Amino acid sequence: MKTIVDSTSYQKKYTELQRLQNIISQSVLYTTADLNANITSVSKAFEKLTGYKEEELLGKNHNIFRDPDTPQEFYSEMWKTLKEDEKFEGELKNYTKDKMVFWIKITIDPMFNEEGTKIGYASYRENITNTKKLEYLSTHDMLTNIYNRNYFDKSLEVKINSAQRYNHQFGLIILDIDDFKKVNDTYGHNIGDTVLINIAKILKKNIREDDILARWGGEEFAILLPCTTINDIYHLAEKLRNVIQCSSIIEDKIITASFGIGLYSINESKTEFFEKIDNLLYQAKNTGKNKVLQ
Repeated sequence: MKTIVDSTSYQKKYTELQRLQNIISQSVLYTTADLNANITSVSKAFEKLTGYKEEELLGKNHNIFRDPDTPQEFYSEMWKTLKEDEKFEGELKNYTKDKMVFWIKITIDPMFNEEGTKIGYASYRENITNTKKLEYLSTHDMLTNIYNRNYFDKSLEVKINSAQRYNHQFGLIILDIDDFKKVNDTYGHNIGDTVLINIAKILKKNIREDDILARWGGEEFAILLPCTTINDIYHLAEKLRNVIQCSSIIEDKIITASFGIGLYSINESKTEFFEKIDNLLYQAKNTGKNKVLQ
């Protein structure tokens, strides 16, 4: 007995399938890649997000979108997971064709053929750029792009709790730019802002990756230093003081800063500890400035 194929019905199903595939392509951020992470297909939504056309991406590696500041450990963990044929999930900062930043939450699944042989990877993404922007705004100072007072406060609480529970040692540096009001009055607030921005850059460049640098307020900065000694803190503060003094932040004007430093003592409250170091800072300012007191 012959089966009569209803060509009209088949065409309708095929058209509907194409329509659904197009909807998925337009709305879902996905790519597929071979075993070497070279791109084999991309969705229309992914084209729109990145600014690349599919033909520009086919055969290219996913590192075309990579942010150079992403730690290598992220990719090591990703490949370790994928080589074990497991699903990987993580958050990534990437760049569009026009070098605009976007953030994604990515899920990567190994793909297998009918024989069970792994043939590549399918990646699905969620655009979390707006969430990351809000997160950044809530934790960073908008002028200097370092952490803000709110983030510093929370970090200090975490360090104190850890110190009290596990006897971890940590230190604090508080510094204030000397005669900053005169800078604003003489050169204007735009130059004053430039001084703050450049001081933040100097501090960030000369501290460890694990240290937490924040703008406490006005011309005052604070640095939390985990796993340290009072000698190390002093040497770092002296180094920062010298670098600031020797930097050409304003032409024909030497900018200096005063420092208070110290280690956390078990059972000190957050307020007691901070005020202890802050008082040392103001002793430094009131006894000649451009010095470090501990």
